[in-house]
Amino acid sequence: MCVGFNAIPFPFVLEADVILDPNTANPDLLVSEDGKYLKAKKYGHESWKGFQWKRSKFDGWTCVQAEEGYNTGRHYWEVDVRKKHEWRLGVVKESAPRNGYVTMNTKTGYWNLRLQLGTLMALTEPVTKVNLPTPSRVGVYLDIEEGHVSFYDAVKRIHIFSFNTDFNETENIYPVFGTVETDRALIISS
Repeated sequence: MCVGFNAIPFPFVLEADVILDPNTANPDLLVSEDGKYLKAKKYGHESWKGFQWKRSKFDGWTCVQAEEGYNTGRHYWEVDVRKKHEWRLGVVKESAPRNGYVTMNTKTGYWNLRLQLGTLMALTEPVTKVNLPTPSRVGVYLDIEEGHVSFYDAVKRIHIFSFNTDFNETENIYPVFGTVETDRALIISS
């Protein structure tokens, strides 16, 4: 499926087939068998039975990354966040720390948009509050060569925020997702 609507300033891009990698998921997350949705488990110590520390596994923040990372090209995916009150979406570089409660911002290799306590924010250094209504579906556009990570309200077709950076084209950049809500799933719809 190709995407590209008038408000998005990029040529038609093939929509990425993003699949979540359960091997990177925080033990408190439930990742669907098809890798297309996640939600937090009911909290308790049961989730951590048999936990094995891995550098690539989120063991602080309740996050998970995609199976496939990118080091070239343009990629676009959408995430249904309807009726959710807390989430985190974006990308993470391969070498970024994933263990503990590391600060997840541009300084540490994360380019994320977050909804927390009703406030939409870009996780820059320092944080940038985004004064727009909370979207129900977020489009994420990653352009490795141009060094852009952009977020769009995919329903209203408006730009939310863009990060500009210089990606190291030898290092993979992975889609990343997070939530602490147990009742509603965060759904990758691309």
